[in-house]
Amino acid sequence: MTAAPEGETDDGLLAEVVQKSSVGIAAFILERVLLTGVAYVVTTILGAAAYGFLSVLVRGETISRNLVAGLGDGYTRTVPGVSASARRTLLSVGTVGFVAVWAVVAGLVVAFRGDIIAATLLEPRHERGLVLFALGLLPFLLLRNFRDMLRALRRIKLAMLVSRIFAPLALLVGVVAVVAAGGRSLFSLWVGVVGVVLVLTVVGALLLFSSTAVQFGSVRTHRQVVRDFLRYSADTTGVATLELVQRRAVFVVMALYLSPVAAGAFSLSVVVALVVRWPLSGVNGILPPIAATLYQEGRTQTLQQLYRQTSRLATVAATPAFVLGYAYAPDLLAVFNDAYARQATVLRVVLIAQYAATVFGSVGLLLLMTDNERASLLTQVLNASVALPLMVLLTARFGPLGLGVAYLLSLLVNNTTELLVLYFRDGLAPFSREQGYTVLSALPAIYALLSVRPVAGAPVSLALAVLVFAVYAWLGREFLLRSADRAAVRALVS
Repeated sequence: MTAAPEGETDDGLLAEVVQKSSVGIAAFILERVLLTGVAYVVTTILGAAAYGFLSVLVRGETISRNLVAGLGDGYTRTVPGVSASARRTLLSVGTVGFVAVWAVVAGLVVAFRGDIIAATLLEPRHERGLVLFALGLLPFLLLRNFRDMLRALRRIKLAMLVSRIFAPLALLVGVVAVVAAGGRSLFSLWVGVVGVVLVLTVVGALLLFSSTAVQFGSVRTHRQVVRDFLRYSADTTGVATLELVQRRAVFVVMALYLSPVAAGAFSLSVVVALVVRWPLSGVNGILPPIAATLYQEGRTQTLQQLYRQTSRLATVAATPAFVLGYAYAPDLLAVFNDAYARQATVLRVVLIAQYAATVFGSVGLLLLMTDNERASLLTQVLNASVALPLMVLLTARFGPLGLGVAYLLSLLVNNTTELLVLYFRDGLAPFSREQGYTVLSALPAIYALLSVRPVAGAPVSLALAVLVFAVYAWLGREFLLRSADRAAVRALVS
């Protein structure tokens, strides 16, 4: 794969992505802090098993939001190129779609609640909580609706606030309020969460209406635009649903095969490991509308350059978090509960998975923004047929570690197949030699920290970590980043 020329004329796009992604990065970090706070409150006050029970509902809510991701991609692909009146129509049509998905999911959960409890780690005493979970999904999905429209309109700050902050804030505030009031049951915890998210959903709607010209409009107008939106959303919804198998079905397998304590440890490992994706999360918040515009204008060479630059920057920036997380995995989990520290190997496997996904960059989003949604759908059929049996087999045989390995393999298969499709159809690829050097530099750093800690103790190990990252910062500036990358970072800092 040969590199596209990185001329100075298009470096302004990289600067725009880096500057605007700073908002997404800040929101992502705050989201991780809030979710970590939820885990800390629950594990330290209610116990390791209680967090496992709560994780089933939290992950179920995340899966439900992923089911409507196709509608959000429809906004991103359609909204920038239509009139203000058509945008109002699309908001109404899209909202109907979000509500319809909620009705189907909630109906299924309520109808089969007994079977769900019998099959998962949940217990009969959790039935009321499961019913409340189903009914309370609607405000979570509407928050996603408002966020997707804000993102399509490039209102990135507000989109990040609604998508990254509101949901975890509702979790933390709701849980803390209930625990402080003496509540201990799963039902009471979710009552607090739903109460807070209802308020934040109203706030999200007001932010959309007050900051843009978009309101709800008639669904009877702009029929061709609506047809294009629905056709695109149908394809991307299929892609999103199949992506759930390798990206989110891991949590279904977690609920089916793991104990409450093991499930809590695995869920917490994912919360912690996702910190590695902090630079890519910011890029993914702003890149889709830019990529869609570049592709529509036929500027695929510029898009290739931008893809490679953002992937390189994300890899260089993510490496320190990966090294620290891998080296100090047992210590990180022990902060929450000593029972979790025994699952440190699982955390390390999940960290590798997230770091590898960061190296591939925004491959899945670019595949959808370059009119490859049909090819992506077929790719996800293949990936799903591999990932789900692998998860079930490895988890049933090896427990939490098997689930972690299956998670890693499914992400690698998914990103590899998506990249192959993107490369052979549009010539886009993220890799550069600087990325290879960056990944290789992580290995001696991890080895040094793991070797010193048992012999010299925590203080010396932390001092070594500071030295390692000082050297890494110098290497990054001198060798791992190109001139355009450094210029974009300087613009961000200034």
